[in-house]
Amino acid sequence: MDLSPELLAQIQQAINNGSLTLSGMAARQASPFKPRQLHDLRLLPTADDPRPTFFWSAVGPRDDPEANKTHPYPRLLWAVDGTEICVRSKSDHDAKLAEGYVEVDPGLVAPDPMADMRIMLASLSPADRDLVVNGAKRAQMQAIQEQLAEFSADDLEALVGGLPKANGTAKKSA
Repeated sequence: MDLSPELLAQIQQAINNGSLTLSGMAARQASPFKPRQLHDLRLLPTADDPRPTFFWSAVGPRDDPEANKTHPYPRLLWAVDGTEICVRSKSDHDAKLAEGYVEVDPGLVAPDPMADMRIMLASLSPADRDLVVNGAKRAQMQAIQEQLAEFSADDLEALVGGLPKANGTAKKSA
């Protein structure tokens, strides 16, 4: 099908001024769905509120109070090694908790760096522990000195001017 250049120009002009329609709607307003309609996908369409339906089953009443209820069982529990099990009643749940199962997946729990560091420091002798801690303090001081070296003399004086002196008294500003 060959279209003449004049016909293509007329079509382009109709698109640009919005007079070309698609299914009775202006081309710039092709979607009948308003943005607010996609926030709660459980709501059914009504005569004055058309909306898409996203139901997993054929049942999905608009104002059913049961639609928002949750049930505690079945539910997942985890062993310390990460093994996942499903319990189907309160009695099974309590029995498995007593056996050592937990309600949060151990793989999802963030590691505690402070606890890990305590374990590593406890494995050292007191002399080695002091050596490591003093080295960490020196490294912190070195990092602060490197950052302070980037400041101008005036900025450094303004920064340090409000800090207390080593003997505990604050420096008086002029």
